[in-house]
Amino acid sequence: MLQIALDFLDKCGMWGLFVATAIEASSLPFPGALFVLIYGYLMDVSPWTLVLISAINSFVYVAFSLIPFYLGTRIEKFSKKKFDQKKIEKAQMWFKKYGEWSITLSRPTGFGNYISYISGMSRISLWRFIVFSYLGVFPWNTVLLFVGRKGNLDTVQHFLNLMQKFGYILAGVVALAFGVWYLFKKNKQRTQCEKG
Repeated sequence: MLQIALDFLDKCGMWGLFVATAIEASSLPFPGALFVLIYGYLMDVSPWTLVLISAINSFVYVAFSLIPFYLGTRIEKFSKKKFDQKKIEKAQMWFKKYGEWSITLSRPTGFGNYISYISGMSRISLWRFIVFSYLGVFPWNTVLLFVGRKGNLDTVQHFLNLMQKFGYILAGVVALAFGVWYLFKKNKQRTQCEKG
């Protein structure tokens, strides 16, 4: 995959970067971060030019992440017909209250592409979704471009492997925290039922 990305970006340049980013942002399984790293490696431009490219690439990412966001709104309407509407509304309120920053914090992880669906299902304001997404994507794109610029291909590959492991660990911690919260909630409900 590394050689394919090198060849593609060598031929297509910045437009290839934008296409790769658009594919990843639309939540198709695609290694967009690899293309950003390699683009940083291939380009011999000033640091300010890299920041500008990162800003534009982040805009492309956010624009195409609106596809899964919109699909999430459609899924939300369908789920209200099939599932308990009160529980869905409670989950939506929780996400609006506590989960908006997860849009920003999850962008560097593999889960970040799918948070767009959850945001749409939770009826996050479109503008808040755009702002929180951009706040997560822009620094991440900038870091990837600069790591690619300063490193060699082995460094790029090592960085990607490290970030993938970090994403798995973060997803595991979130799943564990949710599991503990769920068990605690069930235990509390059982205790209240026994008293009542």
